[in-house]
Amino acid sequence: MQAKENWYEKLRSIDMVYNAGLLDWQPLYSGTSNHVFKIKTEVGTWVVRFNRAALGIDRLKEKEVMALVEPLKLGPKVIVNDPEKGFLVTEYIDRPPWRVNDFKDTTQLKRLKKRLNQLHSIPYEHLPSRLDYRLKLYIKTIQGISASASLKLLTSIQKLEFLGFWEANKSLYHSDLNPNNILGHDKISIVDWEFAGQGHPLLDWLIIEYETKIDLSAYFPQDINPVWVEPARQMIRGMMNLWPYESP
Repeated sequence: MQAKENWYEKLRSIDMVYNAGLLDWQPLYSGTSNHVFKIKTEVGTWVVRFNRAALGIDRLKEKEVMALVEPLKLGPKVIVNDPEKGFLVTEYIDRPPWRVNDFKDTTQLKRLKKRLNQLHSIPYEHLPSRLDYRLKLYIKTIQGISASASLKLLTSIQKLEFLGFWEANKSLYHSDLNPNNILGHDKISIVDWEFAGQGHPLLDWLIIEYETKIDLSAYFPQDINPVWVEPARQMIRGMMNLWPYESP
């Protein structure tokens, strides 16, 4: 990570931050995709994310997605989003992230399902963001993936194609619903929308299943074809196994 003084100057270089009066700041996360800071200004507490290039992420499409979910008040309020200059500033949501036990609580899961239903009701089409397209890009680009791992992933993708799953991917989905991205209980918010895109509600639930190791099939969409579930589970498992090689 850059020296502390350099990050301070970089934060102040954002006009919105400078004009708001930067009082304090602290790093929240620094990874392969982004550098993220919590900042305190004279007008409020915000999160600043400096973007780094990441395979499969389209920052302009992310901006579009965040605008689509804004009326739902599901994501953080955007202060300024400038993909060309490489930063995003949002409100800081001061609510705790979910923990595994929250996914065992029927009341909490019903609240989460209600919020996700709102998200999944948004029609969305952008084929490069659909998971089969992304996974094929990852397989082609990420170094070190074994031939057997690639074959298993491609087999799952092709089986789902045969079963008509990809034709049913017509709604907006989040694609990265690990517990840390779900904040609050009485009022639920979801953060980190950079992988959101064209998909199917089932995928979000299967990702949560993978992350929590809890069977959430009781909350799957009722209109799914049951034969989709197992190959989709295998595909999600294979996707998660890519990241030790190289984060996308």
